[in-house]
Amino acid sequence: MNNVKFAALIAATLGAGALFGFYFTMSVSIMPGFDLTEPYAAITANQDIGRATQKSLFFVAFLGTPVALLACIALYWQARPARNWLFLGMTGWIGMMVVTVTLNVPLNQILDGLTITYDQADLADLWASYSVDWQRWNWLRVLTSGISLVAVALAMRHSSFSA
Repeated sequence: MNNVKFAALIAATLGAGALFGFYFTMSVSIMPGFDLTEPYAAITANQDIGRATQKSLFFVAFLGTPVALLACIALYWQARPARNWLFLGMTGWIGMMVVTVTLNVPLNQILDGLTITYDQADLADLWASYSVDWQRWNWLRVLTSGISLVAVALAMRHSSFSA
């Protein structure tokens, strides 16, 4: 049973870390980099990243993390400190999911649905509007997924596997 508990805790840690890392990287390098390029390239590259992400292993972390967290909560139910940290980890994941589904994904869908041309007059304004809003909400995902990661790490600290 200890191996199962430890494996579930490792899976939850890796999932929470992958999500935090993904959102953090988008906020500190990819989106600011797009802001420095010309709008047509930024928009089309962002559309392509969104499409590639939908077909990637990202969803293993996105949907696997709550499964691992729920398994951990059940497995560590009697270990109150670890269980409480895992509940906080799940709360962070839920917060990230709410922001993703209600704020970032709708913005991505609007941008993805656009057909643009290189010489279109309003591309700079279009990109600026999208980027500011999207990045604002993405920083909230960085925060909530970071809370989830720290909470899972603290659960590990309070598990029977810590020294």
